[in-house]
Amino acid sequence: MAKVFTIDGGGDKFAYASVKNGKVILLKTFHSPTSIDGLKGQILKVAHGGLKKYDGMGIAIAGVVQNNETIIQSPNLHWLDTINLKEWSQNAFGIKCWVTNDLEAAGIGELKEGELQGVRCGIIDTISTGLGGCTIIRIPGAKEVVIPGEPGHMVNFGLQGPLCGCGKFGCNEARYSGGAIRRRVKQLFGDQIPSGMDPCRFLDQEADKGRPWALQLYKEVGEGIGLGWANTLNRNGWIEKIVYMGKFGVYGMKHMRPHIEEVIQIGAMFSHHKDISIVQSSLWPNGAHIGAAAIFEEHEV
Repeated sequence: MAKVFTIDGGGDKFAYASVKNGKVILLKTFHSPTSIDGLKGQILKVAHGGLKKYDGMGIAIAGVVQNNETIIQSPNLHWLDTINLKEWSQNAFGIKCWVTNDLEAAGIGELKEGELQGVRCGIIDTISTGLGGCTIIRIPGAKEVVIPGEPGHMVNFGLQGPLCGCGKFGCNEARYSGGAIRRRVKQLFGDQIPSGMDPCRFLDQEADKGRPWALQLYKEVGEGIGLGWANTLNRNGWIEKIVYMGKFGVYGMKHMRPHIEEVIQIGAMFSHHKDISIVQSSLWPNGAHIGAAAIFEEHEV
């Protein structure tokens, strides 16, 4: 089996790992770099100057990826827009590389070792700095299909909605993502948030104390996420399971779940979706590393 150096890159952090035979060893996590030179610097720090001991590199990035090599657009990492990371990594490090959308990678991880084993059709979404997702379909006798998507950029609020990092108005991500909620909480309660505390953790703390404003905000977010999932379920009657991941979703689900489930109960058209299983990824935060390594091995080993 190949030994693969993997990167899971999102709007807040980049996590680096070594993966062999599906086993993940997390190496280091940094705040997200702000340039391609910053990315190179982080890789060199983690790999102690080189990548010669690895068979290749698998990169999972939050954004639209073309041909497993080029970032078309990354709404929270615009410095990556239009960069061919496969070509860049080969030139910078002399190593083979395959690039994929982070949720596509996470979906492959869940298919192989996580909550989507044995599921005919399911979705996996991240509720984090942004909102991303993919759909998996398993057909007996055929290869599994993983379909990447951008559910955070469904436009539900028209031109009256908030401006999103992708440049459009009214995206779900601009209203319901962890990044959007972080900005709102900081704007409203910045003088009350302890120094160094993430505004989303402040929200959790206040919701745990039963503060009405915090519970109401989680109600709003839960209803928005539930509506997005209900719309997705109504487009695909095969879906059997929803898997979620991401720090904001994992920490806040206990407050959001009742509102998510209520909206799905009301909005889902298929009776078997009324009480669909909604579970946290059992691989988070390592699923994207497993998937990124698997994609590399599929093409290079």
